[in-house]
Parts: sequence; structure tokens; C-alpha cells
Amino acid sequence: MAKPVRFQNDVRAVSAIEFALIAPLLLFLLLGIACFGYIFGVHHELQQIASEAARASVAGTTNTERDTLARGYVTANAGDYLLLKSDKMTVTTTATAAPIAMFQVAVSYDLTGTLPYLLGNLIPLPNSQISRTAIIQQGNY
Repeated sequence: MAKPVRFQNDVRAVSAIEFALIAPLLLFLLLGIACFGYIFGVHHELQQIASEAARASVAGTTNTERDTLARGYVTANAGDYLLLKSDKMTVTTTATAAPIAMFQVAVSYDLTGTLPYLLGNLIPLPNSQISRTAIIQQGNY
């Protein structure tokens, strides 16, 4: 007669049960890392394109020309950035005269519709509207 199997002493499936308990937490953690990495990458690329647009506007002699140069740079080079799409970007320029003449380039980006924001309330995320600014001094270099 066969001896009955005692589940208390059977350790053959312990690692499978442990993995089943830990795997969802691990996958959730990895998903969060990937989503926040993507968002930080977009922030970095947006700051980079705003800074480069401000540098490109230095060549302008009037504020209108600077505005055209900054917008032209963003339009021409938005495709070079891996995480950015040009149709989701908005460029705003501002010129100040006193006390020091400055020219500001602000680039805004809408993250709505990207993977992190499609997950809904699964992960707490920052605002989907990102704006980065770069300022250059005009004249008297």
C-alpha cells in the first residue's frame, strides 16, 4: 500500500509559488522604471531642443528674426530627437528689454497618448504637459 503524500513536507513547487507571489511586484516595478525613464528622457530632449533653438536665435538682429530662427530650428530638427514628435510641440518666444535685453524660447510638449499616460491610474504620474525654457542675452557680448 502506497504511503499518502504529505504536502507539508513536499518542497518541489516552493520556488514556483514564490515566483508567482513576487513576479507581479517585480513586473510592476520594472514597468514603473521604464515609464519614468521615458518621461525623464522626454524632459531631457525637450530642454535640449529649447537650448539649441535659443542658441540658433542668437544670429537674429531683431526679435522677429530671432523668433523665426528659433521656430525654424525646432521645426527642422524635431525629427532628430528620438522621443519627441513635432506635432505635439509648441514653441513660444518672448523678448525682454529692461534691465537686460533677453530672448526666451519656451518649448511645450504634450505627453497625452504616450504609454505611461495610457496606463491610466496604474502609476502616479506628473502632469502630461511639459514645458522647458532657455534664455539668451541679447547684444553687448
